[in-house]
Amino acid sequence: MTADPLKPPSYLVYEVERRAYPLSDTPFSIGRDASSGIVIREPAVSRSHAEVRSEADGFVLTPAGATGTRINGMPVITATKLSDGDRIEIGSAEITYREGRLPLGVSVVDSANGPGHDPDAITRRPTITNPILGSNQAAPKKKSFTGTIVLLVILIAVAAWYFLKAG
Repeated sequence: MTADPLKPPSYLVYEVERRAYPLSDTPFSIGRDASSGIVIREPAVSRSHAEVRSEADGFVLTPAGATGTRINGMPVITATKLSDGDRIEIGSAEITYREGRLPLGVSVVDSANGPGHDPDAITRRPTITNPILGSNQAAPKKKSFTGTIVLLVILIAVAAWYFLKAG
């Protein structure tokens, strides 16, 4: 299925983050798993809680989580077609389905499935290294104490001058 050039782009807007995730022909997952398109870190959210798929007449939300999914406050049990402005509730997260223009202050997230995508990027923390297992990062430089020593010498000199002048 190819994208219709006359059809406006569709997004899932994660209200907490104020980020819009563009939808395409590839299925889009929502859940607690790090590989999900939108990751919701809550115990009540399943690893693969819901999925949004493209169909001939638009996008459809299919719930898969055990704790329930709601659209506009109503529980969803089967695949449901999304309409512009629908509010999807998963756990305490609110996600809005949008077609066309986005509200002010919402930034669009680049597609995570593009070329050069690293599937572990969301869980990797470049600040944490393990010297035993090795790391592809350079070791952090040790800080120089020269500046601290110079400042300490100046403070001692000023204190000595003050006490000698006062005495």
